[in-house]
Amino acid sequence: MSVVASLLVALVVGVSPFWLGSNRPLVWSANALAIGVVLLLASVSYWREARRYPALMLSELTVPAVLFGLGICWAGLQMIPLGSLDAGHPAWSVAAEALGRDVYSSISVNRSETLWAILRYLTAASVLFCVYVLARRVSNARIIQRTFVVLTGLMALYGLLRLSLSLDKILWFDEPDTGYLTSGFINRNSAATFLGMGSLVGLGLMFQQIRSVFQKTIGESDREGIRRLSDALAGRLGLDLVLFVLMFVALLATGSRGGISFTVIAALFMMLLYSVKASVQSRSAGGRSAWVLIILLVAVLMIGLFELSGARLVGRLLDQGFGSASRVETYVRTLEAIRDYLFLGSGLGTFQDVFTAYRLELSAGRHVWDKAHNDYLELILGLGLPAATLVMLSYVFLFYKVVRGFFVRHRDGHYSAIAAAVCVLVGLHSLVDFSLQIQANTLAFALLLGLGLAQSKSSRN
Repeated sequence: MSVVASLLVALVVGVSPFWLGSNRPLVWSANALAIGVVLLLASVSYWREARRYPALMLSELTVPAVLFGLGICWAGLQMIPLGSLDAGHPAWSVAAEALGRDVYSSISVNRSETLWAILRYLTAASVLFCVYVLARRVSNARIIQRTFVVLTGLMALYGLLRLSLSLDKILWFDEPDTGYLTSGFINRNSAATFLGMGSLVGLGLMFQQIRSVFQKTIGESDREGIRRLSDALAGRLGLDLVLFVLMFVALLATGSRGGISFTVIAALFMMLLYSVKASVQSRSAGGRSAWVLIILLVAVLMIGLFELSGARLVGRLLDQGFGSASRVETYVRTLEAIRDYLFLGSGLGTFQDVFTAYRLELSAGRHVWDKAHNDYLELILGLGLPAATLVMLSYVFLFYKVVRGFFVRHRDGHYSAIAAAVCVLVGLHSLVDFSLQIQANTLAFALLLGLGLAQSKSSRN
């Protein structure tokens, strides 16, 4: 039963980009229902297989779970009707005057949006916990990871086909062709985040396969080593290479400055982790030399792909740099709003409702400004600084866990390496965009982080 649950959670997350990045209320509800069913299956499977199942070691998640839970509980309190208390948002008194009747006030300026935001956060947390439980068994971890990377490869292929055929639809939804790859997403930057995560998974799998080949060639002749490498390229390593190239080329086709640049930085971070681990743990110069060779080969591959497909990115970087005047101005205005809602917040998920009063002449031709293009600022505005700090600290703690797990594990350390690199990618991209505001990205991030956490400790523990 755990195998079925593993396959289902990977399928739910893997197909989430095709529904406009799962950025619609109906899809939020469907994903929450699907993940709830999978979580129930995972719980039943663990109960039935408890004697043969690796220890869950839930104490590893206690601190981040408490920090995250306190933040979400505060979001729930923001929706509670307060009557005429001063803590309520002044917009409710304005609404009462306009309607000519009593209206219950609350800290949240838009209770329905806060409720939707809580649902999205809890869905992502459920994915992480579900994957953590299932992936404590390494066979389930392989199923989840392999299914996810194959589906992401299909998403990349679909995006490249849409781009090459200049299709003006995403499935049956009308969406004008912009000349950039978006696949199932509306926004190319959001697509870049998802494809970047997929590329990092492909890179981690390649590292694992090449490492396995090098370990088998210790003490053998160069001729035998070349034969083993050729056999690997004809098998799983070749599939991993094809998937990585497919996803990385699709990533470059998005033309996303932040998405591409931060994916490369995250890939370099992963290479650094492997290099440090090889230097610390390898007892032979040959082992260290092998890792240097692997990293050089991967670097050459990435540079070659960039040369073939990265010209548009270079042009955008030369013309516009990494930021824009309107985006910087948005940050300034958001900070002004944060100052007014510093401790209590305006309500989780209510940026669009609040920012209207602060945007003034900012991009006057744009009628809706629904994202801060900085997930951290938007979180602080919504929850208030104290609660937002708790939520962000929970992610920092999880990042520390997977980095430590990578150095502790002797086998299957690539799960933690991938999770750590994904944290770097999402953490950096969230500084300049709204990566985690799109549910498909949030679910993928939770899935990969859950895999890394589950395999940060040996299954024999």
